[in-house]
Amino acid sequence: MSVVLEESSQQKDRRRRVIKAALEMADEGGYEAVHMRQVAERSGVALGTIYRYFNSKDQMLLAGLAEWTAAVRDDLLSTQPRGSSPAERLATVLCAASHRTDEVPVLMGALVTALASTDEEVASSRAKITTAWGDIVDHAVKAQPVGGVDLDAVKRVIGHVWFSAICAWVSGQAPTGSVCEELRFVSYTLLDRT
Repeated sequence: MSVVLEESSQQKDRRRRVIKAALEMADEGGYEAVHMRQVAERSGVALGTIYRYFNSKDQMLLAGLAEWTAAVRDDLLSTQPRGSSPAERLATVLCAASHRTDEVPVLMGALVTALASTDEEVASSRAKITTAWGDIVDHAVKAQPVGGVDLDAVKRVIGHVWFSAICAWVSGQAPTGSVCEELRFVSYTLLDRT
C-alpha cells in the first residue's frame, strides 16, 4: 500500500517539475521557447514520461495556468474582499487577480496562446480555470448577493471580457493595467444597481 502512495507522490513530483520547467521557459522566451525535449532536460524528467502526462505543450502550459489560477484563487479567498457593494468587491478582487498577470507579461502571452488552442485534450484544464474564476466571483459577491442577477451569466461574461482584455494586452494593443480596467468596467456594468 505505501509503495503505491510513494509512486503516486513521485508521479506528482515529476508532473510538477515538468510544469514548472515549461512555465519557466515560457516566462523566459514566450510560447515559441517551450519545446518538449528542452522541458525534459530542464525538469530532469524523461521525454517519454512527459508524454505520458501531456501530449502537447498546450496541455502542459494549460495545466500550469490551471495551477496558477487555482493558487491565485486560494490566495484571494483567504481574505475578505473589500468594498461596500457587490460591484466594488468584484472589481477589487478581479483587479487583484489581474495585477498578478501584469507581473509576467511574457508568460501570460504564452499561456493565452495555449488557451486559444484547438487541442481537445486541454478541455479539463480550461474547465479548472473557469471553475477557479467562478470561485473568485462567488467569493466577491456572496456576502451581499445582488437580487435579480444571474450569477452564472455574470461569470461567463467576465470570462469573455478577461480573455479579450488579456489578448489585447499581451499583443501590445492595450497597456499594462488595462485588464484590471476592463474587469472593473464589466463588474460595475453587470452588478451596479444604484
